[in-house]
Amino acid sequence: MNRLLLNSLGKRLNYKTTCREFSSASALLKPYVHSVSSTGLMPTSKSSSCGKDVAGSRLMSSVATAAYDQSIQTSFPSLVIGPDRAIEPQGSFAEAQAQFLDPDPDAVAVLRDGLLETNIGIVAHYYMDVELQGVLQALKNSHPDLEHRIGIADSLKMGDLAVDMVSNHGVESVVCLGVDFMSESVQAILGKNGFGSTPVYRATHKAIGCSLAESAEGDLYKAWLQKMSSNTQQPSLHVIYINTSLETKAICSSIVPTITCTSSNVLATLLQAGAQIPNVQILYGPDTYMGHNLQSLLDTLIANPTEWTDEKIQANLHPAHTRASLQELRNNLQVFPQGNCVVHHMFGQEVVQNVRDNYLDDCYVTAHLEVPGEMFEIAMEKSLKDEGVVGSTSDILNFITRKVKEAATTVDKGYVGTRRLKFVLGTEAGMVTSIVQKVQDILQSSSNKSRVEAEIIFPVSSEAVMSTDGNDVDSPMALVPGVAGGEGCSTAGGCATCPFMKMNDLDALHDIIEMVKATDTVTLKKHLPPTRLLGKRINGVDATDLGTEAIYYMREFMSAKTLPNELEKKLLSTITK
Repeated sequence: MNRLLLNSLGKRLNYKTTCREFSSASALLKPYVHSVSSTGLMPTSKSSSCGKDVAGSRLMSSVATAAYDQSIQTSFPSLVIGPDRAIEPQGSFAEAQAQFLDPDPDAVAVLRDGLLETNIGIVAHYYMDVELQGVLQALKNSHPDLEHRIGIADSLKMGDLAVDMVSNHGVESVVCLGVDFMSESVQAILGKNGFGSTPVYRATHKAIGCSLAESAEGDLYKAWLQKMSSNTQQPSLHVIYINTSLETKAICSSIVPTITCTSSNVLATLLQAGAQIPNVQILYGPDTYMGHNLQSLLDTLIANPTEWTDEKIQANLHPAHTRASLQELRNNLQVFPQGNCVVHHMFGQEVVQNVRDNYLDDCYVTAHLEVPGEMFEIAMEKSLKDEGVVGSTSDILNFITRKVKEAATTVDKGYVGTRRLKFVLGTEAGMVTSIVQKVQDILQSSSNKSRVEAEIIFPVSSEAVMSTDGNDVDSPMALVPGVAGGEGCSTAGGCATCPFMKMNDLDALHDIIEMVKATDTVTLKKHLPPTRLLGKRINGVDATDLGTEAIYYMREFMSAKTLPNELEKKLLSTITK
């Protein structure tokens, strides 16, 4: 590992160490390594060019080496974003996040030079940890050639960004910072756009799983689809969340007509299907929480005839729908019962109750469509009054930036003091980097920047940050983010970060750059996306083509606002007349 990079990263945080320092610390951690790795959530080690196989830096933040308070504290940790790009963390978890928002220039310089030398592009998911995202944001601004070679987005947009980098900005290879189905999708989308020879590299040679994607990979999901689509008198459309592997999409497409969706367009997909295909049964999966939340959303609309009239439904939701057609759509919406994301699954009842008791009145509440029903319902209640939002990561980001922009441009001149907007962040904490960047830009460009603040509140349990050295808070490793169940997660309820996403880190990115420099094709080959479909056929159709079919049906829908003719024909052909 490059010594300059290790030093520039290590000196930033009291729980980061260089290779030499880690060697002595690792002996203290050795008794705990097995208990952490056995959860299946965290990597036990990573290879370092220091010449030793040492525990990854994330291990320091997830090993339960001391007792911690299992209760939910009244005050959640938060970040206050103020004028002149000021950041004020509230609580230890927020302090750990804030330290990464202004990355070390030495680390940025090392990676900048490597990216420029190798013509590597980077696509990263919003859920990368704050450390990594902070550096990526700085890299985008460090050189004109890198502005369009680095992108942070949701899983669908990552593929589009990769195509743009390769076709318009001289990128010769792409590093995908995410989980395996994302790198797989990026590679497939590049291939579909004529760039199949451009390699896509994962941060590690190990499998980077996803609890949600894996819930659709067993026989149970296939059996559910086969059973639910067996009625030949009613067309069945499978709407599958994009956060699944190409293999899953291919197999599902061979069973029942399938279209992919994202959390941004899933509601629009359901509404269009219900309007375009008479009496269509919609099979949604694998995300059980999102499916139940969609059912709950429809129930809420139907149960409020005064608020949601036919005219309002047609104006705000879909021009072809009425309350009666929404009821039919709701009756025909079937949800897979056993799939969830480990991150959003952890928003437990105690966390939700704390939000209701202490944050409901003066906060905006945001919730990803994947979160459990209780958190979703709070955000949905608030969204009806434009005091919250339910949707995708992009929806949450857009809502927060819109509210801050409105406040920064319309603050009452007679108002004395600073107005603070409070947002409960009901999704993965890695999003905070993009939120901070957007909010800072808005405040910086506003004439009222000194009079508006935004507070981002993390609804996590108290042990999202725990003590490793008893009561010695001055110890260099006294407070670290994470618990034994996974970084930032708590069995008592509340989850800050995705442990699978955290298998991507700066060391791994630097290693990839060094491999490309050295033309280490043997090692790089291990970092390529999964190739489970390569050379396979399903019912006589190329499996990769079948796996991407559902994605391109979605793309056609997003462009034309109607289901593709080919998909409609498949749906109608399943009916026995």
